Amino acid sequence: MSDGKRSDRLARVLAVQERKRQLAEWALSDLVREEKRLEDTRVELLDTLGAQSLMQGLFLDAKVSALKRNEVALAAVLKQKDEARERVQAESLAEKRVERAANAALVEDRATEEAAALALTLDDYLVGRAASLE
Repeated sequence: MSDGKRSDRLARVLAVQERKRQLAEWALSDLVREEKRLEDTRVELLDTLGAQSLMQGLFLDAKVSALKRNEVALAAVLKQKDEARERVQAESLAEKRVERAANAALVEDRATEEAAALALTLDDYLVGRAASLE
């Protein structure tokens, strides 16, 4: 092949694919942290709703609306987390496919190099033998 061997090109593609998988994993971990934060906020709001206080009635509507907003945000994060999990899986599968192709190309390139080296050695031997017969 040319100077840019197939195995070298696939190794670069593999590096890019690994990076894409890492980015998808980071996005997923951010969503997991966001889910945890929203769960904690929900627990806090529910705890304050149960507290007995003279001022409780004044803030009840605000707390209920905050709880509703939190639930909507939590539902959105859960949906995004499922999508992110699917992206991570897809990127991992793509990375494995590229990795297998890169390994196969590396074996093929090594076999080609060995065949070329053997052909060169054979040529040197035949030239040397022909020179000795003259």
